[in-house]
Amino acid sequence: MSQIAPVLIVGATLIISGVILYRTFGSKSMRARRAKLHDKKRKDIKATKLNFVPADFEVGLDEEQVIRILKDPEKYPRQFDHLVQLINRRVLRHVANRLDLPDELRKEVELEYNKHHAYLKKQYLREFLQLKKPDSKLYNIWYKNQASASVKLFKEVSSKYACYLADMVFSTIAERGGFKILQDKKNMETPCGVALKEAIGPMMERLEQQAALADFKESGEVLKKKVEKNIAELAVMEVQDKKVIDKTVTAKLFGFDVSSTDVTISAISNLKVGFDLQSHFSIQIKPRNKEIVVSLPEPTILSHEVYPRVDKLDLGWMRALRKEDLNQYMNSLREAFRRDAYNSHIFDKSKKQVEELLRMIIGPVAKSISPKYKIRFEYVKIDHELAKFQPRPTKKVAGLMR
Repeated sequence: MSQIAPVLIVGATLIISGVILYRTFGSKSMRARRAKLHDKKRKDIKATKLNFVPADFEVGLDEEQVIRILKDPEKYPRQFDHLVQLINRRVLRHVANRLDLPDELRKEVELEYNKHHAYLKKQYLREFLQLKKPDSKLYNIWYKNQASASVKLFKEVSSKYACYLADMVFSTIAERGGFKILQDKKNMETPCGVALKEAIGPMMERLEQQAALADFKESGEVLKKKVEKNIAELAVMEVQDKKVIDKTVTAKLFGFDVSSTDVTISAISNLKVGFDLQSHFSIQIKPRNKEIVVSLPEPTILSHEVYPRVDKLDLGWMRALRKEDLNQYMNSLREAFRRDAYNSHIFDKSKKQVEELLRMIIGPVAKSISPKYKIRFEYVKIDHELAKFQPRPTKKVAGLMR
């Protein structure tokens, strides 16, 4: 019995030592092998899911409200904060869609952004306001085209931070999980490239179009006055002409010519054709048709001055020339001048001239809204005799369609 006890003690010691050694080294190596295998599987799965796949970007902004905020961010600080958050989340969501992230990683993207929003919103506002200070290069255009300038400034700031934010958030998530984002820098298939090209770009393009419409609406009266002034000065066509009329007036006695008077009258005509913008004039934007419609009255004779001169007057002994005869000769000359003017297609030429002029004035405005916008002209026939007794229309540009 005394001999068995030492054997049992030694055996128990060996068993306990074996268990300790297994737990210390065997389980660690096993766990390491299992963790390595798990990480490898996770990397393989996630690396495949972090390829870029096609996805559409949904803007989903109320452009009019955004422009109202951007024009005066100090007046709407809380709304500006919400706008920055909304845009950045939309951008990150689109990059996540392009990477086809699973739901658990999408939640991490949002949580990661929340860590940075507090200082990002301050940076956005600080840099945005800095760009519109009096010493800024863009200050001069800020008050001329507030909506367009505000969008331009915000585009500059948001483009800067969108790239930084996308790279930071997605690289952090990838590094934390040990994943790899497969990138194609040549085709801008990177978080930064996708954020700028596919999210910020289309978003700002839509805002720029809406801003141009807003600026056009606000500056419509100024533009209209400019158009009226230029039409009055440059779109009036002047026709000068000269005609001569020879007449012989005879006096009869008992049916016989007993006396004759010869008269030669020459006249110079100065006829002006143009547009009576006081009777009708409007500029309308039609976003649905992508056109700016300029409505004008039909061209008309604005003024016609005739300067007659009697070149020859040989009175017969009975002086048969009467005052009514002279008036008739003058009227016939005036009618002849007008008839020649109509036959010379002066009215069609006037339309062509005014359209060329207005394209030069309104064309840049249309392009600033969108290169797709076209200018269309329409002409309204006005009864000028009736228009004299009607109240003048108020000078107001027609409202813009939504």
